[in-house]
Amino acid sequence: MYRKKSSEAAANGEYKSKGQKAVDKFTEMMISRMESMKAGDWRKGWIDGSAAYGMPQNISGRNYSGSNSFFLQMDSAMHGYKTPVYLTFLQIQKENARIRKGAESMPVIYWDFSIQDKDGKRIDRNEYRRLSEEERTKYTVIPFLKAYNVFNVDQTDLEEVNKEKYNKLLDRFKAPEIKDAEGMYVNAAMDRLFEKQEWVCPIQVDQISEDAYYSPSRDKIVVPKKEQFNIGDTPEEVYKDGMEYYSSALHEMAHSTGTEGRLNRIKGDRFGDPKYAKEELVAELTAANVGYAMGFDKRILDNNAAYLDGWIAVLKENPKFIVSVMADVNKASMMVLEAVDKQKMALGEEPILDRNKVAKEPNAVIVDFEDAAIIKKKNGEYAVRASYQGMELGMKEIDRETGMRYMLMPEGKEKTQLLAETLSTKFSQDIIGMEHSVNRNYKIG
Repeated sequence: MYRKKSSEAAANGEYKSKGQKAVDKFTEMMISRMESMKAGDWRKGWIDGSAAYGMPQNISGRNYSGSNSFFLQMDSAMHGYKTPVYLTFLQIQKENARIRKGAESMPVIYWDFSIQDKDGKRIDRNEYRRLSEEERTKYTVIPFLKAYNVFNVDQTDLEEVNKEKYNKLLDRFKAPEIKDAEGMYVNAAMDRLFEKQEWVCPIQVDQISEDAYYSPSRDKIVVPKKEQFNIGDTPEEVYKDGMEYYSSALHEMAHSTGTEGRLNRIKGDRFGDPKYAKEELVAELTAANVGYAMGFDKRILDNNAAYLDGWIAVLKENPKFIVSVMADVNKASMMVLEAVDKQKMALGEEPILDRNKVAKEPNAVIVDFEDAAIIKKKNGEYAVRASYQGMELGMKEIDRETGMRYMLMPEGKEKTQLLAETLSTKFSQDIIGMEHSVNRNYKIG
């Protein structure tokens, strides 16, 4: 019955892949939030000011990234979930938990590739990787979106099944509120970034200014003094005024990533131009995305409230517009988060991005692994395998997101690091009991 319906839909031009359905879902969410903002709700922020802050994660603690992170956070806020932790159906089963009746899943998207020769014949990705650069020119690589479904932990009965584990998940997102002498929110990493001037361009924060702005001609950011944002009438409002100070800086930092020598996104358009509306949306969502990860929401700027009608109209006319926007948001967010993590690590704080985190296993050892690899099994799941000193360590399953990330990453330092982190997580205890465990870091042999 399912195949018949799918065939009929395809014949009528109505069939949509999971990736296309995910894009539609994200677009609907964005339109819904923008329409709420338009109705006067914009002062609550892009995530309604009610979500648990921090980057959404899977149950093992690995962050979702890019568009997935943004929309899973928005999903958490819209439904009032206590924590932005999401699980696949199989992960829920492994926890001996069940999905609550009526729960609706969220899509997680990723890029896959179809590789074809001039006659349209497909070849395996691993086979393509083994080809020389010259041989690869004879093939066409066609990217397409794919998706799988996840459920928030609050959509399951894990709290009843394993209260201890559920509480530990909640604890991941508990952050102490730090207030300065005037009661405004304080972010030490951002303050250090301003003090040390370690962004890609100068940021002026110590002088009175009527507006926050980025000047492309001077390649300089100007943000009003923090005291100028202190306009609230209650301690709670004053505290959030501090968040607006950092959010304004993040918005302008996002703009500064778009120059020709950086992400090459800004093409000379100016505020008020129709084309500039997209750039303002990119800056808004980048600041919001980074803000969530750091622990605060972002209200839409007064000037940008005027763009809401245009943004909504474009999204309704072309749902795939969100893919283009989020691609730019993801790149800008990564630049900003890398800079923030540099400051957090200098302060001895836990970095936000997974790749900047150092394993804290007290018994961690450094060994030379042999034949180390992450593979995709016939059943579609992923596993890591390796040998040590000629001894097979076997194969251990890993989560789907890690496996897919690894397969899609280009060869290089980041891919090697991901493999090393996975080996450390899965095989460190196996190595501890062996002799010759004398080094302190993992390297791939």
